[in-house]
Amino acid sequence: MSKTLEVEGRPLSWVRDGAVKDRPLVVLAHGAGAPYTHPFMVRAAEGLVARGCCVMRFHFPYMEAAQREGKRRGPDPQRRLLASWRAVLDVAAKTRGRGPLVIGGKSMGGRMASMLLAAGDAPEAVGAVYLGYPLHPPGKPEKLRADHLADVPVPQLFVQGAKDKLCDPKLLRAVLKKIDRAEHLELEGADHSLARSRKAPLEGADVWLDAVADFVRRVSAPGS
Repeated sequence: MSKTLEVEGRPLSWVRDGAVKDRPLVVLAHGAGAPYTHPFMVRAAEGLVARGCCVMRFHFPYMEAAQREGKRRGPDPQRRLLASWRAVLDVAAKTRGRGPLVIGGKSMGGRMASMLLAAGDAPEAVGAVYLGYPLHPPGKPEKLRADHLADVPVPQLFVQGAKDKLCDPKLLRAVLKKIDRAEHLELEGADHSLARSRKAPLEGADVWLDAVADFVRRVSAPGS
């Protein structure tokens, strides 16, 4: 059952999958165009729970409004997106018990997590996972969204499709060479949604779910 909180007077809902009880808690934000109930987000949550994690998913306020009204809405201003992340982490801190915390998400949601980390506003986190990091706008590889990534103080895992139109693999590899504790899983033939097939977009998800769960275990280990 989902629960709600408010950010700047606007409601957002969140849901937790799996028991906490000293497990790592992975907080995942959705991408710009799909809610946390999208099959991709549900598969990510169920897959990580099956691999020993607890998962928390949430809506940014614009997506919460879109779901309630049945209308598409554009993303909130960056200020509100980051404030939403911080508010959700405050809730996570009260519910996660003693387990470690990893944050990230799909596309825009993961990018906002990286910005929060780079600004020093998520000190609880021990790692970050990006599922389709939007390194640049479609068709504009010269406009990189990467300057802040070197300031992220925790290990980062980038899970990317080799055919991602928002992330040229060569550009990402060049960026990651300059970043400490950054890992890259490139999925051959996959797009921005980590899908190789439109007919079966979640086929092969076990590959990246295994990698994410392994990353979470490693960064959650004492002394890592």
